[in-house]
Amino acid sequence: MATVHLGCMLGPAGFSKLVAIKCLHEQFALEQEFVAMFLDEARLTSSIHHPNVVATLDVVAEQGELLVVMEYVHGESLAALLRTSRLTGDAPALPVVTRIVCDALDGLHAAHIASLAGRCLNIVHRDVSPQNIMVGADGNTRVLDFGIAQAAVRSHVTASGTVKGKLAYMAPEQLQSRAVNARADIFAAGVVLWEALTGKRLFFAADPRDTADLVMNSAIAPPTTIVPSLPSELDRVVLKALARDPAQRFDSAHEFAEALRRAATEGSRRAVADWVNRVAKDSLSRRLHLLETLEASAIHAQAQAVLPSVTSSSPFHAPLPVDEGTATRTTSTRAISGETGRSSAARWGPASAAIVGIAAVVIAWAMVPKSPPPPLRVPAKKVVAAVTAASSALVPAPLPVESLPLALPSSEPVKRIPSKPRTGPTEKRLMHAQSCSPPYRIDAAGVRRVKLQCL
Repeated sequence: MATVHLGCMLGPAGFSKLVAIKCLHEQFALEQEFVAMFLDEARLTSSIHHPNVVATLDVVAEQGELLVVMEYVHGESLAALLRTSRLTGDAPALPVVTRIVCDALDGLHAAHIASLAGRCLNIVHRDVSPQNIMVGADGNTRVLDFGIAQAAVRSHVTASGTVKGKLAYMAPEQLQSRAVNARADIFAAGVVLWEALTGKRLFFAADPRDTADLVMNSAIAPPTTIVPSLPSELDRVVLKALARDPAQRFDSAHEFAEALRRAATEGSRRAVADWVNRVAKDSLSRRLHLLETLEASAIHAQAQAVLPSVTSSSPFHAPLPVDEGTATRTTSTRAISGETGRSSAARWGPASAAIVGIAAVVIAWAMVPKSPPPPLRVPAKKVVAAVTAASSALVPAPLPVESLPLALPSSEPVKRIPSKPRTGPTEKRLMHAQSCSPPYRIDAAGVRRVKLQCL
């Protein structure tokens, strides 16, 4: 129902973060049922806070598309790792398998007990499989894809008689469309553990009906019958998790993980990382190249957006008015760009580019120093001459004194008003030098204004 792309989340002050972007297929975006499932997944995973669960960061509706932005895990799915290891003969050691499955069980337990405002959400994943277990190159394992999870807060409930999930990992009660709880995920995790220990498929047939029959009726062989070197205690743990009666399974995923740790030595995260980087060396190398290209493109896009605003911000220009509401909304939108297979511009169009550009302008203006600009580097005479030439076009030159008309009759004597004592030339030059150093002032908008008395 969706595809997952590489992306880069951009934010203020040059912030960028690599993310995974799940995009609902166009044909499903028009179906209310699929949209509800898609949004429910984002709501559920946002309520689970655990290092072994892939986190949801944001939900974006962009140009008619519905996107879920998730934490990016640099690694491979357990399904891909097991498939490659079978081809190369580099099977995971028992401590590595124990660590991977225990991490996944810890993540499932966090989902099972997740609550919102003190109310348990009763989340059941219902699609636990090697495809939905991501093993990172850092050695940490995470559970993902809660798309068909059952929970008390879902807006969409699976119709009666409808079966969703992978048949080969489905608990018998889920296959029969009966009520399910956390024990259904324990059964599926038991299938994953059996296959990781033996390197074989447990319930597999070409026809889905035959696969369902194997889940319901086939005899489950203990792992030691296929790999004799395994500890016998593992048989009891695996078979209890695979009990067809839910009441006979472990009560919780946490109890399952603790029993597995007692039956086998749990490997270190370093050991898991070494195995992942060895088995998935080629695929991780290709993806690392894509990530570097994506990061470089994001940095270049931000730089191109910031540079024009910086070069146009001169001390002689007032700042452009900025709508604070727009700035806040723009920087919090988290413009997303980049994906595997298509360029970011083609994918997201001009709207996201505008978001990045506006955010960059706001960022650039916030970074402009608010201190007064440095003094002019041009000679004062040139400044005065330039201002005088500019102002002469606006202010008419005064008329010569000789051309002023006299309104007094010639018969009456002219009365002379004694003038005040004039300031000497030395005092005048001193006052002029003090008031015209510098010969300009800076107004509230940051614009330099030449003092009229200094003309």
